[in-house]
Amino acid sequence: MSRREYEVWRDAHTWDPARETDLVVQADLAPAAWLEPLLVPGSFEVRMTAPQGFDAYARIFFPFVGADAGPDGADGADGADGQEFITWRELARRNGRIAHALMEQETIAAGPDGGDAGETCCGSLTAAQFGALLPILTRHTSSSEGWFLLWDGFGDLNERVFSDAGPKVRHPTRSFYLLRGPLGAYDAFPDQPSYWWPDDRAWCVCTDVDFEWAYLAGAAACIDDVLAVAAIDAFATRPENPARSGMDVINDPDAIVPRSG
Repeated sequence: MSRREYEVWRDAHTWDPARETDLVVQADLAPAAWLEPLLVPGSFEVRMTAPQGFDAYARIFFPFVGADAGPDGADGADGADGQEFITWRELARRNGRIAHALMEQETIAAGPDGGDAGETCCGSLTAAQFGALLPILTRHTSSSEGWFLLWDGFGDLNERVFSDAGPKVRHPTRSFYLLRGPLGAYDAFPDQPSYWWPDDRAWCVCTDVDFEWAYLAGAAACIDDVLAVAAIDAFATRPENPARSGMDVINDPDAIVPRSG
């Protein structure tokens, strides 16, 4: 394969938002400038990722991937081909653990003997979670369009569109591309954006490639609506709460459960 042939192949097999979505990569980064001053780098608290200054906050847990649910389905199954997604609350219940805002996947996945049953997190919002979350967020903003920060480290981005020479939003630990599009375009990304907010900044959804959850910052009424929907699997949290390995002292008071990082 010649270099030209490779470039054509690569262009066809990597993500170009203009080809598949209504999202547009932005050259003017000013709409994202509000975010960084409200973060606290190096704190390893919620406010290291989620901006301060909102009325309320929630931690939304990406579910664990269980065994195939089978042809008749199973409790918690919401994926393709009967794939079972297990909420953190449900996994904690199965293993005799306490579900709470600072739980860690290692502490609730540990069975009665301390061993790990082998479940892993899916790493992003499921279709069911997104389907439940989007109408709530849409009700709590006057905007139909929004902004998205996509980590520049993903390997499936089209180099012609996402050039290293292009503008990036740079935070202390990550660099991002800024995109704009309809609020519902969040699930059109091949990889989950790290930040998502509407034009009026009524709320902000925040996550990181190292997290198995997202934070939502918004008005108290918005957070209350999210917490009321069991399918979203969220707990109220605060900007000063820890967001680091070892924070679950309820399920692991003696710090004996091994963490992955």
